[in-house]
Amino acid sequence: MKKLVSLIFALVLISGCASDHFFPGSHGLSKATIDYPKTHKVWFEGIPDPVNKLECGLPASCRIKGHCNLMGDIYSEKSKFNVWHWYLDPNSSGQKLIESVEGTITGMNGDSYFFTGIITNNMKDKSFSGLMYINGGTGSLTCIDGECYMTGSAETGVPKWTAEGNVYLRNPSIVPIDVPENQNENQTTSFIEK
Repeated sequence: MKKLVSLIFALVLISGCASDHFFPGSHGLSKATIDYPKTHKVWFEGIPDPVNKLECGLPASCRIKGHCNLMGDIYSEKSKFNVWHWYLDPNSSGQKLIESVEGTITGMNGDSYFFTGIITNNMKDKSFSGLMYINGGTGSLTCIDGECYMTGSAETGVPKWTAEGNVYLRNPSIVPIDVPENQNENQTTSFIEK
């Protein structure tokens, strides 16, 4: 009986250590640098806002649900993107729509990262692709930077996509400070290393 309990305990411990679902804050970014980035992968789908639509009929915003290797399952209520600019590519006979997007991805632990990007939509087959830039966040992702290439389809009416790229942490030891001798309307900010 002792051996059985020990075996079960060992299996639970091994399976827990092998999965980031049990430790969502342990995304392994602490050693990721611009020279040695960490691979970032996502599997997402959008839940379109039924009211907020672009003039062309596509959703102007979506809540995002899914999973990413940095956070595990994401918190859909706090993960969203908005289209802030779009146009039809004049060289595509109206078949390609270009969108500029911005948004936030939030993990179940409350940490978030922010992104911007350019997406090219093929209006004929409902496929899309683009480059997303990750530029900062909150919690343990405050200093995150990187980029991902995304591909997906909205053929079923629900946009689903995957993305893969690299992320790293900026050097958090560079912080702005106020220079005491310039405490007036022409105040300047300097940067020093901690």
